[in-house]
This record gives sequence, structure tokens and C-alpha cells, in this order.
Amino acid sequence: MARPADSEAFRALFAEHYRTVCRYLSARTQADQVEDVAGEVFLIAWRRRGDLPADPVPWLLGTARKCLANQRRSRERAAALAERLALVAAPPADDDQDSPARRRAVLAALAAVSEADRELLLLSLWDGLPPRAIAAVMRLPPVLVRTRLSRASRRLQSALTDELDREDLAVPARLTTTSTT
Repeated sequence: MARPADSEAFRALFAEHYRTVCRYLSARTQADQVEDVAGEVFLIAWRRRGDLPADPVPWLLGTARKCLANQRRSRERAAALAERLALVAAPPADDDQDSPARRRAVLAALAAVSEADRELLLLSLWDGLPPRAIAAVMRLPPVLVRTRLSRASRRLQSALTDELDREDLAVPARLTTTSTT
């Protein structure tokens, strides 16, 4: 629990340096992200208030820089996931005109599965973790993870088939014959 002196010191830090952090962020990210990232910077500052130097501005701006880098990496991972998932329903090489529609179908199918299924699939497809590592992350037995991952993959395939049908696209043959193990 924070002591009143900590709270007052932090309020003073925030009041004095919030605009500086926002100005720094404004030059480096989209306007609608500035306040969110600044909030994250000051949350980190609150948590690490005992480590703040006498002149906190360089520390705050360095933290803002790291928060922006984390945000950028997160966007890159999301884009990479969309690309990997789109490969599941990639059109034949001579049929590139409906690739955006397939990508939309893949993303809609991923959104259609349950949160638990999505978590398993993302750990497997996005993070590239094998079932044993997923089991460690989720603190579940590996056998259970394999079973759930297999079922989640089948549900994703089913949702993807539905989405491809909605988009009036052919379901790639490998999706109708692929079994997940």
C-alpha cells in the first residue's frame, strides 16, 4: 500500500512532467495513442517510484521510448499472425485477386472461435510454441493441451470454411483433408 507521501510525490511528478511525456510521444506516435502510452509510462513510474532518479525526465522519456517499441512490436506480431493465418487459406499462385477476401475470412474465423480456443491457437500459430511449451504457459498437462489444440484447430477450420463460403470463395482442398494432431 502506498504511503501518503508517495502519493503526493507522484502527483507532483505527474503534474510536472505529464505534458513533457505527451509532447515526446506526440512526435513519435499517432495522436489517439498518446494518452494511452503516457498512462502506461506513468503506471510504470508509479510501480518503480523507488527507482526514479532525482531528474526523472530522461527516465520517463526512456520508458516512453520502450513503451512505443513494445507497441510497435505488438503491431508487428499482429500483422505476422494475420499473414500466417492467411496462409492457411492462401489461394493458388494463379489466383491472387481474392487474397484480401481470404485474409478477412481468416481473421473473422479466428474472431469466431472462443477466447480459450483463440489463446491456444495464438500461442501455437503466432508465438510458434509447441504443445509442451503451451502447457507450461497455461499450467496444464501437455496431453490436455494437445487435445484442446486439436479441437480448437478443428473449430477454426470449421469457422474458416463458413467464412470462405460467406465470401463465396473455394475452400482449399488441404483444409478439408488436413487432420490436426
